[in-house]
Formats: sequence, structure tokens, C-alpha cells
Amino acid sequence: MRKAILSSAAAAVALASILAITPKASHADEEAGVPTGTQRNVAGIVIHSGSRSVQVGTAFFVAVPSSVFPGRSFVYLVTAHHNLLDGNGSPRAGLLLTLEDSATGKMREEPLPAENRWVLDPNQVKADVAAIPLTPKGASIAPIPLGSLLGGDDPLARPETGAQVYYLTAATVGVNQRRFEALARFGHVSVADPADTEVIGAGLQTLSYLDGGSAPGFSSGAPVFVSLGLRFALWGILEANTSLNTDPVFSGLAGVLPARYVAETCKKMGEVQDKTLQGAKLPE
Repeated sequence: MRKAILSSAAAAVALASILAITPKASHADEEAGVPTGTQRNVAGIVIHSGSRSVQVGTAFFVAVPSSVFPGRSFVYLVTAHHNLLDGNGSPRAGLLLTLEDSATGKMREEPLPAENRWVLDPNQVKADVAAIPLTPKGASIAPIPLGSLLGGDDPLARPETGAQVYYLTAATVGVNQRRFEALARFGHVSVADPADTEVIGAGLQTLSYLDGGSAPGFSSGAPVFVSLGLRFALWGILEANTSLNTDPVFSGLAGVLPARYVAETCKKMGEVQDKTLQGAKLPE
């Protein structure tokens, strides 16, 4: 059933989605602007149209520590749920993930699981977030540690208005020799306290806002990081579709679904997978 936190099929991949924790970025990286450690957590979501790859959204990886295997983490791919749906609200067919190959450095594409295999928020299933256990073999990724997500209990979960933010999207550069690039776009916190907002394709959502001009549609699902002194933390998921909002109050702003929805979803999956793995042996 879709309401279950993890289906038996998803739980069966628990061992395959666990790996060593990726180290956090250093303070030197953070002071430079965009921590290098965050530049390999994003991936593009594309479909093929004729001979072209058309990007429809952005996704990113999150690592949740395992309580059964200390020093290891579960890896989840996270995106805005509406990226998995077409204009009629039906599951999109033929979705692919764009990644950087760790051996060649070139961009590659991998099929994404069907929409009904993704896990929604355990408390608010209508929240525009979807996640799935996924560890692409031989891909150059650096998942965001769970501790770098701003949750509901985090005293810094609502940064001050004007705080610096940036979000990352995935891009394919080149024609004959295509390579993967993580693109950073900068802005500031404009509306720190979340409020109800209508999102095209996702319905009513509780969002904060950043400035910096309207975001391109393929940015939906992008991770948004906020600067908190020497610390960069995941503030939330970009909702690029709010740039089409006709309310003049939000003109030029882009919505951000708070990171607590990501944290709640991934933490619950980690708990279920840990329970599944109790007594299991970690593969060499």
C-alpha cells in the first residue's frame, strides 16, 4: 500500500542502499561560498523527447545514519513529488536521472523507479516531497548528512530575513563530450516563516520564500542551503512553480518547502530499514 512508509520491495534494497558516511565540508570550503561537499549531492531529472533530453526537475541525495551498522548510512534520493507527475497529475513515464560517472567524469543517465515506489511524507502525504532508497553504482555523489538538515526542533530552522542562501541544479554541458555540472544560484531569505501557498501541480503547500528572481521550472526539487555563520544547512526544497504566482506580494520570489519534511521522511525510512536489517550481515 502507498500509505506504508516502506513497501516490502523497498525494504529489500536496504542492504544495497547503505554505505560509508560522506565527510562534511570543511569550514574553509564554507567560507569560500559554496561548500565543495554540497556540489555532488544533486542530480537532474529528465525525459527524452525525440533525440533530446529535456530536464523536468532536480533531485538530491540525503544520508541517514544507521543505528544497526555504526559508521554507515542509508542513501535516499529526494525530489519534489510533482516532478514525478505530468500535467494531469498522472505518473510520468520514462523519467531518467542524470549523474556524473565517477570513473570517466562524463554525464550518464539511469532510469528512475516508478512513482508508486517512492515514499511520501509520513505525517503529511500531500507535502510536495518524495524519496526513495537509491545508491547509483559508480556515480560521483556526496549525500547531504541528515545532521545538515534544518528540522522542526532546530533553533535555527527559521533563519533571519536577509540571510544568504543558494540552491543547486544539475546541468549537462557540452555536445559531443557531455559532462555533468552542478550550478549554484544565489539569493537571500525573503519570507522566513512558512505560510500557505498554492503550487502549480502540487496544490496547497506550506512554504518560505527566497529572492533572486524567478527560478527556471527545472529547478523544482533543488536543495536550498542557508548560511548560518560558518555553517551551511539545508533550508528546504525549491518550489520553482511558485514563480508563476499571480499574487504581486510574491512577485520575483521562489518558494521553499521546509527541510523538516525531508528530514521526517528520510528519518522514518531509516528507522524502517534499520528494523529490517536487525540481525543481517553487512555485505563486504
